[in-house]
Amino acid sequence: MNLNKLTADRRLALLVVVALVTAYPFVGRLAQQAIRGHQNRVEDWLPTTYQETQELGWFRHRFVADQFVVISWEGCTLGDTPAEDDPRIAKLTAALQVASLPPNEAPCFQSVTNGRKTLEEMAAADIPEPIARERLAGTLVGVDGKQTCVMAVLSDEAVDHMKEVIAPPRPATLIQPESPLSPLFAAIQGAGLDPAEVHLGGPPIDNVAIDEEGQKTLANLAVLSSSLGIGLAWWSLRSLRMTALVFIVGLGSSAVSLAMVPLTGGSMDAIMMSMPALIYVLAVSGSLHYLNYYKTIAISEGVEHAASEAFWHAWRPSLLCNVTTSVGLLSLLASDITPIRRFGLYSAIGVMMSLVVLFSFLPAMLTLWPWRPKGSQVDNEPRQSPFWRRYAMAVERHYGKVLFASIAVIIALALGLPRTTTSIDLLKLFSPDAQLLQDYRWFEDHLGKLVPAELVVRFPGSALRESLPETATPRTVASSFTMLERLELVRRIETTVRQRLGADGEGLVGATMSAATFAQTPEDTSGLGRSGQRYAINEELIKAWPRLEKTGFLRKDAETGEELWRITVRCAAFHAEDRDEVVGDIRKVVAPVIAGYDAGVETLADISKFEGEAPRVPKVAIYARGGVTDDVRTAGGLLRDRGLRVAVLDHPLSQATESERNALKEQDYVLAYGASAADLESLRALGPAVKPMSAESADGPVRVVYTGVLPIVYKAQRELLNSLIESTWWSFGTILPLMIFVCRSFLGGIVVMLPNVLPVLVVFGGMAWAGMAVDIGSMMAASIALGVAVDDTIHFLAWYRDDVERLGCRNEAIVSAYERSAAPTLQAGLVNGLGLSVFAMSSFIPTQRFGLLMLAILIAGIVAELVLLPAMLFSPLGRVFDPPKKRVDNVEPIATGIVASKAI
Repeated sequence: MNLNKLTADRRLALLVVVALVTAYPFVGRLAQQAIRGHQNRVEDWLPTTYQETQELGWFRHRFVADQFVVISWEGCTLGDTPAEDDPRIAKLTAALQVASLPPNEAPCFQSVTNGRKTLEEMAAADIPEPIARERLAGTLVGVDGKQTCVMAVLSDEAVDHMKEVIAPPRPATLIQPESPLSPLFAAIQGAGLDPAEVHLGGPPIDNVAIDEEGQKTLANLAVLSSSLGIGLAWWSLRSLRMTALVFIVGLGSSAVSLAMVPLTGGSMDAIMMSMPALIYVLAVSGSLHYLNYYKTIAISEGVEHAASEAFWHAWRPSLLCNVTTSVGLLSLLASDITPIRRFGLYSAIGVMMSLVVLFSFLPAMLTLWPWRPKGSQVDNEPRQSPFWRRYAMAVERHYGKVLFASIAVIIALALGLPRTTTSIDLLKLFSPDAQLLQDYRWFEDHLGKLVPAELVVRFPGSALRESLPETATPRTVASSFTMLERLELVRRIETTVRQRLGADGEGLVGATMSAATFAQTPEDTSGLGRSGQRYAINEELIKAWPRLEKTGFLRKDAETGEELWRITVRCAAFHAEDRDEVVGDIRKVVAPVIAGYDAGVETLADISKFEGEAPRVPKVAIYARGGVTDDVRTAGGLLRDRGLRVAVLDHPLSQATESERNALKEQDYVLAYGASAADLESLRALGPAVKPMSAESADGPVRVVYTGVLPIVYKAQRELLNSLIESTWWSFGTILPLMIFVCRSFLGGIVVMLPNVLPVLVVFGGMAWAGMAVDIGSMMAASIALGVAVDDTIHFLAWYRDDVERLGCRNEAIVSAYERSAAPTLQAGLVNGLGLSVFAMSSFIPTQRFGLLMLAILIAGIVAELVLLPAMLFSPLGRVFDPPKKRVDNVEPIATGIVASKAI
């Protein structure tokens, strides 16, 4: 025994332990900071370079009202008079108006309203109550005209501290103390309401609900992962002290992975809340690997230097396994979806840091306090298994049939890959019994749809009639819009969207709301002639501009001078159609309306061609070969509002009567929609000026921006499939060189990668055939599983390379390697599968799906390793593994060091 070396080892071990103990409070504090600072903002899912993200930022800079919270309950109803209203409505409204956020007492809500308050404001604008209730139906008033709600718009300060302002009370957990009562729930209780009977909705509620699910995920997985890790450690080691050390390594690795987040300026989100449990499972598996080495050496050579010897035997295979796992995780950086990128980056860092924790803590502790395992408890040498030998020989005899059957199954399932669909529906992130989903169902049954899509109609400053100078030319005046015309365009957009996509159409959207909701229009009054009436209402609207601006639906852009009219479209939370199609449907419905206004303005500019003279009132006809569509209707309405006489021919010219043809001759202009070349020639032959029109919007003065959270979600959904493909290829392309290095053969690396890639293809092909959409959790599982699965291949090839050099026969070497590695491969797969299956217990659907798919992929990987790989090696493909004949003397006996490698 070398006492000097032993003393030096113990001094070094003591320094390591002291350093780790000293660092633990710092690491623990950073880990707590990471957990407490986690937040989820759907708008942060995509990079700022995306158009959808930029447009949402542009919108948020001008309108804050999309960050609203809707509060209602059974009995939140309006009476025939204010005195008959539920008194708790006024109490809650008053409480929310004065709610503040400590410590600087900043207001939590920039505006608070309810059905009664809004009705009174509309009555002050001379809008009759029946019309006001009809306009508010589906937003602030239920379809029954009685049910109402309180709607609070968050202030800028509250948006930055959303969780503190509106989060529900949360009891103390293992990882966080009991949360204080948020201002929202303090106001709810102050109004005499039981929080359990209150229903909440709106985008901020969605974000906070994701936060809460992330907290629950972390707490639940902490308990399950800890229990599983302790159980696996005890089952493998039969020692309370070693089990405690393994638990400390797992816990410390998780803490370090969390600490890296604030240390590098990052932040946690609901997806990343799964990271500590993942690192814990992998660290426990790595600890068992190291202790298996330690036990083997301690039994055969004694415990004096077992810790250091185990270190030198274990670090290479452990490093290689952790590198492949990290590469799989880093492949997630190929995604443009921020939560996925963040999870991949910090999990990869955590995997490598767990190696540092493991190889510093365990060797140091075992050097200071050696563990003397009993020989009867441990037998780390691979046992010869007659069962596996017979099985391997059966595969050898029938490798052709095995390959044919395997390839047939793989092709059948992989053919489903083109059917792969994706989903990032916010509400599908939650389990069906989640409170958020129950609240949304209640709102859709009692009040209306809640999921908002935002449209902003942009009028350039040069198109505002009241802003024109007195010296403006007739053409310039004709090309501009009065405020009444601008309001009517907004209202026409709303009406068209509701008619086409609402309850009487496809049932995809509910109510809409804009500044037009709170303003007079000609159909609301009577008495004067139409022109005088329109002039009077336009003047009233100009005076009412400041009042309409306060509604949050009208703005003047100080940077560009544009007038911005916001339209909120409430979309259904529950429907079968892909929500990406809903956004596209809204675009398709609005485009003809804008095209009609562009056509009308262009026509008005053309007929106002007499500079300095008052143009006569021309006659205009619209030839609509395909019938009166939205663009035709819009153009005709604008022209009539300007005092023009407009005739419409809504059938093919070939079917026109003689009187209709004579009427066309008397027109000055004909706007031709859907006209063929022959139609245009016939129309011009009749005499009037003919202008071909398109249903597509031209480059007119009015533009529409489609924004809000929904376009962000839909863009992320479209990117998810691309991310899945790119990250899988990236993972394959980076792991392949490592396998080529292990095999010492380019073709060999490609061959052994096939059994590891195929489980991913098979599982996702099966999902596609079953109609299961790929979500965030599914996408992460593909790349991670590839990095985890190759470790079993490394173990098998280590044994095979040793045996082929020793036995000199490829088939005998395959049988021998299979006989000794099959059981560890099965055990490793089951340990990893069981370890990661705890994620399936999460109530957060992406985490749950991640756990289930990891389990399925790893099981499929076991089948591939134990069936497909040996069959491929027995086939002619296995010849690529024949080593050069004169390399026997240089072969390192690395098999013993690899076969016991950790189960990751």
